[in-house]
Amino acid sequence: MKKYYLAVTYDVCEHNDLFIDMNEYPIDLPTEMEAQVKDFAKQDVAPLVRVYESETSDFKNITLHREFTFKEYECCCESDSM
Repeated sequence: MKKYYLAVTYDVCEHNDLFIDMNEYPIDLPTEMEAQVKDFAKQDVAPLVRVYESETSDFKNITLHREFTFKEYECCCESDSM
């Protein structure tokens, strides 16, 4: 059975208690998944990208396939101590 993959980029800031999804991208070829995910993270400046897997192209029933983190896109802000 064919599998479908969807990458979701996230903006994350632990200091400001932020965790928000930004964009969704279909993965063209699962064999080139890492390269595509790196491009999505760079485009969105996303420190976290989760790839979900589905057996249908409408992604009604998804499961987490893999999670990628990118230190170079993590926030550099500091908590305001006031």
